[in-house]
Amino acid sequence: MTLWRYLLRGFLRAVLGVFAVIGLVIALFTGVENMRRYGDSGAAFGDIVRITLLQMPETLYQIFPLMLMLASLVSFLKLARTSELVVMRAAGISALRLISIPVVAAIVIGAAFVGAVNPFVAATLRKSEIVADSFNNDHASFLSISAEGLWLRQADDGGQTVIQAARSNSAGTILSRLRMHRFDEDGTLYARIEAPVARLTGHVWRIENATVWELNPEDGRYERTLNHARYDLPTSLTNEQILDSFSAPEKIGFWELRGFIEEIERAGFSGTRHRLYFQSELSKPLLFAAMVLIGATFALRPARFGQTGVMILLAILAGFALYFLRDFAESLGAQGQIPLLVAAWMPPLAAILLAVGLLLHLEDG
Repeated sequence: MTLWRYLLRGFLRAVLGVFAVIGLVIALFTGVENMRRYGDSGAAFGDIVRITLLQMPETLYQIFPLMLMLASLVSFLKLARTSELVVMRAAGISALRLISIPVVAAIVIGAAFVGAVNPFVAATLRKSEIVADSFNNDHASFLSISAEGLWLRQADDGGQTVIQAARSNSAGTILSRLRMHRFDEDGTLYARIEAPVARLTGHVWRIENATVWELNPEDGRYERTLNHARYDLPTSLTNEQILDSFSAPEKIGFWELRGFIEEIERAGFSGTRHRLYFQSELSKPLLFAAMVLIGATFALRPARFGQTGVMILLAILAGFALYFLRDFAESLGAQGQIPLLVAAWMPPLAAILLAVGLLLHLEDG
């Protein structure tokens, strides 16, 4: 037990050290980029620091598997440099037993990340966008999903229009059972439109059988006009912009993701991208274990054999190769080319099997 505690402490210290160094580098680069982006929009230095601190968790969350690989490299290279690795191997402890503690620790860390860190990262990401949007002058369109259907906001000349619809087609070009609320620059509601269906054609919402209520400036009451067989409302939106306006999966906490998927599919949109992200998060403990195995496989080598720099380079390249394979598989899964379970689970499983196979091949008893 003493040996396993020693290995665990060394690995966790390496994780904290790598996390601190990379976190500092990311903070510097993100801060400089935010100063360039928001420096001319009235943001004070404190606002830039706040945006940077809110953005950092998401970046660190994305690259944390690489940090685990580097931490595995650091901890096992330290053992090799001090000849502790030679002593452990001479005592009859196999390489698989040596790496079992860091691998189990990585799986536990991965489960904690998915269950606790993921909702925190999603909250900070949403908050960072809210703070950053306060320094942007453009009135971007925004789409959200709720139990009542979908809500879409579009910018107009001299105001904006808020659209609420019960359903949409998967392309976002046909809205059913909709209500449109038109506001002027002062936020005053001056018109309301109800219709059974609206189609996005070019840069126009073509509304069928529309009923319009308009504000009478004299008495402040809304007067209903005659029904329009076809009512055209100009828009700058495209169906690509509507689909891209969805809340990215990264902005939704893990425990809320299943409910959000049900809502967007009930509204008529495809939930493939969010289902893929959900499966990807479930497989994250395996990804963490794969990264630790990759780092350990290239580091479990006595220092007297030399070529330490080559081994470090190979480990880093292998880690990036796993990232590329994972992104490629997820791209295929998002397009429906392969099943979602295969896209999310096969890259880390394949990396674990390859790392264990290479470790057994290099194992000399």
